[in-house]
This record gives sequence, structure tokens and C-alpha cells, in this order.
Amino acid sequence: MSKRFSRLPTSFTPHLERYVFACHYCRRKRVLDVGCKDGYGSAIMSLFANHITLADIEKRWLAIAELNNTFLCGVDMVVSDFEKGFPAGTWDVAVAFEIIEHVENPDFLIKNIAEHLEKGGVLVFSVPHMKESPGHKVLFDEKKIRDVISKYLEIKEFYKQDSYGISKKPMSGYPAITYVGVAQKI
Repeated sequence: MSKRFSRLPTSFTPHLERYVFACHYCRRKRVLDVGCKDGYGSAIMSLFANHITLADIEKRWLAIAELNNTFLCGVDMVVSDFEKGFPAGTWDVAVAFEIIEHVENPDFLIKNIAEHLEKGGVLVFSVPHMKESPGHKVLFDEKKIRDVISKYLEIKEFYKQDSYGISKKPMSGYPAITYVGVAQKI
């Protein structure tokens, strides 16, 4: 196996699983993919969404997303520094996978997401469990992520993702690798 794909099962599969999970909430909705990076997840969600907005701090990621993906619904691409502001607009669904831990002030990000969701809209989110990494500015355990989200949205579903998948009760018996949840604007 080439070196490029040697980590595929441990790094790509959980991300793919989260995007497939999010598709359930995207049907005929206006979707914002916060921190979309190369846009492959946005392309998956575009199978179900009416419109999708890809937002990332890096213009080059949006260029890569546009070049390498086919989107099956209307699409916008927005450069946004989530530390300083938020894209204009409102959405039915915001997806924030593996981005909340990358900002200095997660409260600012979640508050902005909540303000830009329609009433009844949902945030589908994930954060790694206490994972130190060069880009991670805040570490989350279960209580901390629940507390941040609950200040602005009502958590409707909360799961733990381990090497076996997304579940309320992970099979491995080890701490969650990632927390995955759905929160609604009431």
C-alpha cells in the first residue's frame, strides 16, 4: 500500500462516517459546512441538501474543493475567519466537524453558529476527546463540549465515536475518540 493511503482506515473512515451521519439532517436544507477544508464532506452532503455553503479560513482549501468535487445542489464558497466573525446568511443546518477545538474562543464560534441558524435549525458537530495537536487551541472532554454547546443550543443527540463507529455506548470500552452531537436552535 502506498504511504499516502497507509493511514486511510484510522484517519479517513471516522471523518467519512460523520459526514454520512450528517446527511440525515441535510435533506432539502440550506447547509453550512464550517471549516470545510477540501470539501469532500460538503460534496457528500450536496446529494441531499438544497444548497450548501462551504466556509473555510483558507482560500486555497476552497479552490481545492471547487476543483476536486462535484456538488449536486447550489453551492457558495466563503472565506471566513471564525475567530473574528461569521459568514453572512442563515442556514437550516450547520456542520462543524473537527473545527471547534481549532478556535481560541469556542463560545464565540458556537454563539455565531446559533445566531445564523433558522429557528429549529440544527448544528451537527464533532470534537476529539482531549487530543493534543499543533492546531488544537482548546481540549474537550464530554462535560466541556456539552457545556459550550448548551449555552446557545439544545443538545438533542450526543454520541461517542470510537474505532467501531458512532454510538451512545462505544463497544471498545475505551474513552471516546470523538464526541458527535446534534443541537437545535429552539
